[in-house]
Order: sequence, then structure tokens, then C-alpha cells
Amino acid sequence: MNLYHFSVPVYTKMLGNLAGILEKATVWAKETRKTEEEILQSRLAPDMFPLVRQIQIASDNAKSISARLAGEEPPKMEDTESTLSELIDRTRKTVAYLKTLDPAKFEGSESRRILFPYVPDTYLLGEEALFESYLPNFFFHVTTAYDILRNQGMPLGKADYIGTLPLKPNEKA
Repeated sequence: MNLYHFSVPVYTKMLGNLAGILEKATVWAKETRKTEEEILQSRLAPDMFPLVRQIQIASDNAKSISARLAGEEPPKMEDTESTLSELIDRTRKTVAYLKTLDPAKFEGSESRRILFPYVPDTYLLGEEALFESYLPNFFFHVTTAYDILRNQGMPLGKADYIGTLPLKPNEKA
């Protein structure tokens, strides 16, 4: 099982969808006269991260596990975004980085030790790290970003989140 196919394509698609949502948020902010600061600092609950941090974490999550599965160190990105445009750029830079990763470098990554920095002196195997931590965490933060914008009144639908599907014609034999 090559974990490339379960990580990089998923992350690139969802980050692209997230960039599209943020582009819509830019237009919506102008239409509703909401300030970008107000939007970026919106959160669902007082003890949750604001929108800006949700996007940063989703970006970090995607590049971190993908790089480690490929046997590389992830590029560092400073968390300095203060506009929707800067967040869009961050998602696009993350996608651009992900597209540089060679699928062949993911061979055998399911059993590669992935250090778990939040719990010192521990690791997960690549498959465990991807499926039990990084993918769920990524979707949590992308979904939370979507939910924050919906909670603020931004008109979004499921198609904005899921994006287009690679549908094929059903040819009858």
C-alpha cells in the first residue's frame, strides 16, 4: 500500500477547495462590510482557535505528514497571515509543495516510524499516523474553518467543501 495515494491527492484537493472557500470569503467580506480581521478572528466557541489558526493548522498538518511519509523534513511556514489573501497564498504554497513529492518515496512508509512531537519519546507507524491522527485532524480543522464561516452567515454549501467529483460515464456492456 503506497500511502502517497491516501495523502497527497486528498490534501491537495481539500486545500484547493479551502482556497476556493477563502476566495469566496474575500468577496463576501466586501459585500457584507465585515472586516477581514473580524472574519479571521471568528471562532465557534471561546476556547477554540479562530479561523486563521484553523487554516494554518490544516496547512501544517498536510505538509508535515506528507513530508515525513516521504522521508523528508517539512518546510517551515511562519504563522504570520493576517489577511484572507495571505491564507489563500499559504494554502496554494502548501499544495505546490505537496506536488513536488515523489510517490516512490512513500513506498514502505506504512511501517516508517513517525515521531509524535506532542508526546515526547513516542512514535506512530506511518499508516497509524496518517489514518488515526493526521487525516482526522486535517479534516477537523478544514471542517471547523468551513463551520466558522457558515456560522458568520457566509453562504456556502456542501459542494464548496467537497468540490468536484471525478465522475465517469457508466457504460453498459
